[in-house]
Amino acid sequence: MLKSKVMYRKRFQVLIAIVLPFIIGLMLQVSEQQTQPVREQGRDPSFLLEVDVDLVVLNVTVVDKRGANVTSLTQKDFSIYEDGVGQEISTFFPVAAPFKLVLVVDTSISTRNNLNLIKNAARNFTNELRPDDQIALAETHFFARKVQGFTNDRKLLRKAIKQLATYPYGGSKVYDGVAMALRSLQPTVSGRKAIVVLSDGMENSSHIRFEELRRLLAKDDAVFYPITILNKDRQKEILERYILRNQDKPDDPYVENARLSLSVLEEVYQIQTERLNKLSSETGGKMFLVGDLSDLAGEYSKVAHELRNTFSLAYYSNKQGRKLGMRKIRVRVKNPDFRVRTKTSYFVGAAKLSGS
Repeated sequence: MLKSKVMYRKRFQVLIAIVLPFIIGLMLQVSEQQTQPVREQGRDPSFLLEVDVDLVVLNVTVVDKRGANVTSLTQKDFSIYEDGVGQEISTFFPVAAPFKLVLVVDTSISTRNNLNLIKNAARNFTNELRPDDQIALAETHFFARKVQGFTNDRKLLRKAIKQLATYPYGGSKVYDGVAMALRSLQPTVSGRKAIVVLSDGMENSSHIRFEELRRLLAKDDAVFYPITILNKDRQKEILERYILRNQDKPDDPYVENARLSLSVLEEVYQIQTERLNKLSSETGGKMFLVGDLSDLAGEYSKVAHELRNTFSLAYYSNKQGRKLGMRKIRVRVKNPDFRVRTKTSYFVGAAKLSGS
């Protein structure tokens, strides 16, 4: 089993090494733009939760047999188990409690033909959240960059979204964008945090690795919702056109890289999609796939619906000692017909977000 995992990881690294030179091309090295100052606004004191390193916060979605959200439960309806041991719930937030959320939008070169549609969908999404929800905006391309600090001023958010522009060079730092969102959420005193990322799933240039990001998400209590645009066919067309235009240059290394990229494109997309799905499910979130960008607003609406129908539970682990490592979590409700989705594990240890 270990050997197969090592081979799988090495194969993925080889695939990225092949695809990366063509996809990101000859990139212009520029300085990352200065971020705008964070704007914090007042919070409802009835929903404040002072975060403690020993406190485990879980965002929980409950649905019935038909898949409809169940929103009328109380603290007594829930039970929490850590590594099979029952835990005492110390704090319970109903679905009405506000979220603090970072919206990360992919503005890499692959979005240049659809950016207006993406920005309209993002604006509609912010309007569907509750008035008290605090939202920050970030973008990811060859850099991961903050655009707007936390605010519930929708006019300010609309202005920030309007300013988004396609980055003219290759590269897509999806993982770095998620890590930056986690850094932004760390100072919060609210126990309800979320990260929503819109991208085509083609991560190819982040500094942070997948397993490191997975551990950071396990250490935090933010729920992760990736909205992934299925952009594989368009990337295939770009590669095929490039090869056709340069067929008289058989010794050109970029043409050879394009051919190799085309041969592994399907597998790379599959791996990246599976990874984003794993990150979302482990945090209690859900992945949404967009085949047609005209459906994007509808997928954003589904995420907003999820956030509006999420409970939050918190407990202090009664597990003896502070042994480092992953701890499994299971949440149950009294009604056996209900299904629960929440964080599946959390990490106790020295996982640390780097960067400023």
